[in-house]
Amino acid sequence: RDLVRSRGLGDVYKRQVSFSRLYITGRMAQITSIILPFFSLIALGWIGGKTKIVSSEGMRGINGFVFYFALPALLFRALASRTPSEIWQPDILLAYGGATLLVYGATRLIAKRVFKLDPACQTLFSFGSTMPNVGFMGLPLIIGLLGTQATVPLIVALSFDLIFMLPLSLFLLETAKHADGTNPLGKILRGTLLNPVVIAILTGVAASILDLRWPDGVDYLLELLGRSAGPAALFAIGVALVGRPIAENRAELAVMSIAKLVAHPVAVFIAFYSLGTVSGLEAQAVLLLAGLPTAGNVFVIATTYDRYIVRSSSIVLVTTAVGVISFSVLTLYIDPLIAALRPFTP
Repeated sequence: RDLVRSRGLGDVYKRQVSFSRLYITGRMAQITSIILPFFSLIALGWIGGKTKIVSSEGMRGINGFVFYFALPALLFRALASRTPSEIWQPDILLAYGGATLLVYGATRLIAKRVFKLDPACQTLFSFGSTMPNVGFMGLPLIIGLLGTQATVPLIVALSFDLIFMLPLSLFLLETAKHADGTNPLGKILRGTLLNPVVIAILTGVAASILDLRWPDGVDYLLELLGRSAGPAALFAIGVALVGRPIAENRAELAVMSIAKLVAHPVAVFIAFYSLGTVSGLEAQAVLLLAGLPTAGNVFVIATTYDRYIVRSSSIVLVTTAVGVISFSVLTLYIDPLIAALRPFTP
């Protein structure tokens, strides 16, 4: 009997191991199928730059198109098409926003004290450590894993990044840019408020509150411009990497990668655990969002301000590559993590 029991337990264990392997393989295949086009676009950009089809000036032209046209259209439409109730969910904003600000502040301190970076580079270091690739990677990936019911909490977290974190980073970059000039406060405020990205965010929030509508042709134009932002930014990243080895300043890249793929989701989990008022599905969606790789718009902004360009392009590439594994592991253990929150969540 003992032998039969031991064999039975052994068979159960083998089946569990086999199921776990199939589950991990399936998740990695699903994630890879979404991430692979990102690598392909970066690779095509690298080929374009290496063969001189696209020069460094051409890369800056692509970046200018993204920053002044495509990205503002994307941000305006993303915010204007949402109702205020979708954006304003205090519990999610408090948990995700508080955790994001904590990691942002900690990485900025590390950039200053450990790596001796200047204020503009400190801002981009922190921005790259906390800005997840939600629009082009997170929404299709997480909704594919959790279903359409995960859309609202994802939009809430994305709104915090767009309405607060992005303008904050731009304000700090403008502060660093004009700190030594005459009338610095006026130039900082003017540079921030006249920034096309900030204008798009403010007008998008206003359109959401006022429930504004516009002709279908205008909406389609905004959609076309918005869709081009991600591919163009990734292509420009590939061009920027030509002749610039990723191995430079590996310590900075390592810290940024750990902050984005490990510290950020851990901080969000602790925030949800401490708050205890968010549903399991909402916590699951936002926790997965925090574990996403760095967004390509970090590189776009770095190029626009001509600071920290190589590291900003490298962090997008590195976190996307490592994210295939780290995000797969996070999805594997997401259910036990949420189970740990259940005594404290509705």
